[in-house]
Amino acid sequence: GRTDEQVLRQDVAPKIRQRADIPFVIHLGDIGRSDVACTDSWLEKTRLFWEKDLVKPVFYTPGDNEWADCDREKLVVRSSELERLAAIRRILFGQPQALAPQWRYEEQIDLPENQSWWYGGVRFVTQHIVSSNNGRTEILLDDPVQAVRLVDERDKQNKKWLDHAFEMSHHSDTSAVVVATQADLFGPPDGKTDALTRCMNKPAYRDFCSHLQSLALKLDKPVLLIHGDTNAYCLDQPMPAAPNLWRLNAPGDFKVIDVALITFDFLSADKPFHVHGLLSGKPAPHVCDYTR
Repeated sequence: GRTDEQVLRQDVAPKIRQRADIPFVIHLGDIGRSDVACTDSWLEKTRLFWEKDLVKPVFYTPGDNEWADCDREKLVVRSSELERLAAIRRILFGQPQALAPQWRYEEQIDLPENQSWWYGGVRFVTQHIVSSNNGRTEILLDDPVQAVRLVDERDKQNKKWLDHAFEMSHHSDTSAVVVATQADLFGPPDGKTDALTRCMNKPAYRDFCSHLQSLALKLDKPVLLIHGDTNAYCLDQPMPAAPNLWRLNAPGDFKVIDVALITFDFLSADKPFHVHGLLSGKPAPHVCDYTR
């Protein structure tokens, strides 16, 4: 059938433009396959599409497709991971979002891709965490020591940024927090362990999962973690010890071509986040099906 890009331009973009109840878009990385996404021209094309076709603010957190995977041997043209990450920051984060003061928009000084904003009583924050072991594996064209050092520094900055967002969320005018990142931290069920344990078994992500759970418990307000990367479109609660924390594995992979429309219900403690497909109108499944 039609390509993903055709669906995006012909179906998704008009709906986003026309619907007054959609104030902004969050893009969870992987803006294309690495054979195209690892080029300046694709980044420029993407930026122009967001500006001219979607019109509304787009908050984007990078995926591994457009930088960490750009040195793979299967690619016809291979590129330095670090050069591609620098290009993303230059082209897609060269200028801060032009937003009114009531958005309370901020960028992290050292990581401009880490953003935070406030809308309708909800604090939003992005975290630059990608798959490929968060950029620690298959470093094929760069100095591995330098690349891993930069990942370690990014982890430290991510933690500071998350702490900052949650600290602001204790204010009485904030009723919930949404954390957005690319990587699927949990992966498919194995029939033996819960989602948190699966994350804790992954050295690249365990500190983030543990810290997010701790912050959520201390906040005592609804928290939603949204991510991309895998095809298991679902809305669930992956951390039993933190009953106020939900996870949305967003659609957009080949399995479900849609956009998640998220609404927040201030009056519902049991189900504060409602997710429906922008195109389908169907609610997000509550079971994460990773089968292809």
